[in-house]
Amino acid sequence: MSKLSGVSFAVRTAVIVAAFALATTSSSAQMTPYFSTIDRPLGQGNVMLMALPDLQKARFGPNFATGMLMLEYGITPQWTAAVMVEGQKISGLPATYGGSRVGTWFHLFKDDRLLNLTLYGEFENLNAAALYKMEVAGFGPEDLLDPLPVARHTPARTFEQRVIVYHDCQRLSASFDFVRETPLQGSRTSDYGYTWGVFVNPRSMNTASGGMSGMAGMAKAAASPVDRLGYGVEMIGALGDGHRFGIYPNEEQHYIGPVITYDLSPRWSLRAEPAFGLTKMSDPFVLRLGVAYMFGGRRSSMRPM
Repeated sequence: MSKLSGVSFAVRTAVIVAAFALATTSSSAQMTPYFSTIDRPLGQGNVMLMALPDLQKARFGPNFATGMLMLEYGITPQWTAAVMVEGQKISGLPATYGGSRVGTWFHLFKDDRLLNLTLYGEFENLNAAALYKMEVAGFGPEDLLDPLPVARHTPARTFEQRVIVYHDCQRLSASFDFVRETPLQGSRTSDYGYTWGVFVNPRSMNTASGGMSGMAGMAKAAASPVDRLGYGVEMIGALGDGHRFGIYPNEEQHYIGPVITYDLSPRWSLRAEPAFGLTKMSDPFVLRLGVAYMFGGRRSSMRPM
């Protein structure tokens, strides 16, 4: 790949981000609406359960469906932990357990800033058959290329780290995650990636008291269905590895898609994201779906600026 094509890809991505931000500058937030991007802590004592099924059209090999179950708990106003399990069903093959993840993230400040900084760490106890796109990093595709009986018994343990920067302004929220994945076996060469999202939260979210997380149980149900609707855009992609860092569209995966959420009630929320592959290594299409239930605790005690 030439340097010119990499620059052109970066320019197109920047134009998409800028155009969407300008279109939504008049907008505050609820529980994180994204499928891959992480931003704020959940809020002390709050619990969120999520079921996240994906349907993927594979570029290499048969099409497949994946699914993740996630449990998040707000330990303190700044500290959240999560447990995840995942599996997949490849067309023509039996359903397979992909493994588990344990993650935690910590907001470094007790109050909201212009740019809020969060640090994230995750231990991934997966096998080589795990296909859920929690993130993408490094080079090449992630479709199943080896025989399933071999892949399901091949460990793929990884330690993932993220540096997360996010900003909230009334109903508008934006977040960027820089991702590093370090294998715990083999060469130990780290892979890199990114995720970002811009989102306009539903009017049904009451954000007048500052903290934007852990508030689903406190918000009043909106009278109008339109007020329950949130919308935005999310993009995920790879940034090479420890030997070659950067954007190489012919060798990496990159996806972008609109994010839509709908608050069924103050506790229940639906979300969907039809994501489209942008490169030769990306799967052409991924339909991402989710249902979330949130309860307990209290509002985040993080103070506004």
